[in-house]
Amino acid sequence: MATLLVNIGQLVTISTGGERWKAGAALRELGILSDAAMVVGERIQWIGSPSEAYRLREAGLLQWDTLYDVGGRVVVPGFVDSHTHAVFVGSRAHEYRQRLAGATYQDIAAAGGGIMATVYAVRRASEEELVEAARPLLWNALRHGTTTIEIKSGYGLTTADELKLLRAIRRLATELPLRIVPTFMGAHALPPEYRDRRAAYVELICQEMLPAVASEGLAEYCDVFAEEGYFTLEEAEQILRTAQEYGLRPRLHADEFTPLGAAELAARLGAVSADHLLYVSEQGIAALRESGTVATLLPGTSYTLRLPYAPARRLIAAGVPVALATDCNPGSCFCENMQMVLSLACQYMGLLPEEALVAATLNGAAALERSHELGSLEVGKWADFLILQLREVVELVYHFGVNHVAEVWIGGRCVWRESSPPAVEEC
Repeated sequence: MATLLVNIGQLVTISTGGERWKAGAALRELGILSDAAMVVGERIQWIGSPSEAYRLREAGLLQWDTLYDVGGRVVVPGFVDSHTHAVFVGSRAHEYRQRLAGATYQDIAAAGGGIMATVYAVRRASEEELVEAARPLLWNALRHGTTTIEIKSGYGLTTADELKLLRAIRRLATELPLRIVPTFMGAHALPPEYRDRRAAYVELICQEMLPAVASEGLAEYCDVFAEEGYFTLEEAEQILRTAQEYGLRPRLHADEFTPLGAAELAARLGAVSADHLLYVSEQGIAALRESGTVATLLPGTSYTLRLPYAPARRLIAAGVPVALATDCNPGSCFCENMQMVLSLACQYMGLLPEEALVAATLNGAAALERSHELGSLEVGKWADFLILQLREVVELVYHFGVNHVAEVWIGGRCVWRESSPPAVEEC
């Protein structure tokens, strides 16, 4: 089945010219077509003007089964949220209040909160409870425009509990229309039972967790939180090199709280992405540019923790491919809305709306090694797109605090549509 979409006010293609990502000045190139048309099945079959579509149909060169009038609205690629921790149970709302009262992320962690608070909750939960808790959160991400989402484990920190999390992620991927990309992150924090046995926990990850994850095919990537108080650069390298032996590609939480040199490590390992980067050094920026590692920036975390924002303009000026993601998690950024992320990136990181949109679509797909199939609207790619209740795309950021998504299409099928507002009755 194929559908012809007509009366598209602006079709924002983010056409790539065959490149994996956009960087530097190219980050502003949206490839907008006005009064456009598009034929989609599971993949995009054709893009052009309505008149051309009908001419090609008359010539027997283009076919469709159904016609859909977009009503002059804006069509953009679906958001690719390439960094989340969206499967968990429990609330850490009290920690949010503590931070407002002056406690730091490190203070809360030292008192037994932070990541470990969620770990204790996840260890008590069943796989079914994890799925049930995550499902509404992921549906909310979808209705705000996310069509592909990466989800990390890392709230179990035992072999059994990490596998439980990854199995829950796999179940969600089969139940929901979202495209879900799983990442193993047993190196999210050091569990208290290994506080005085760091080397033993690293060995557990390398010798037991990674083989178990790989044997079940539960993850595509391995991530490590390389940071003071978490995992050293040496430990991160040992874990990620072992992960590569098991076929898991590396990604890295890098230079979030200190200029540790984790960006340089990510580049040296050929990591797909280096994420956070609040304190990345000039040497780290240069290394990321040379390696082609995507810099995934998470402005929602800076907002929640009241931290400096990552140096987006320096990264862009250096030619590093920049992506945006939510970091959706229960502690440092409880937000699944990519539209909010675009707004924060423009207001506090200095991105232009065009740059933010590319970073949240094509470059997010590149951070998951999927930009050959996702992140732009081009013939042959998956037909994952949003119909926005807008007349021009810049309004997506300009008019903030509301959901502009009217429809979400994944694989050429509408999977969510905003219901019509209720009629106003006279009193």
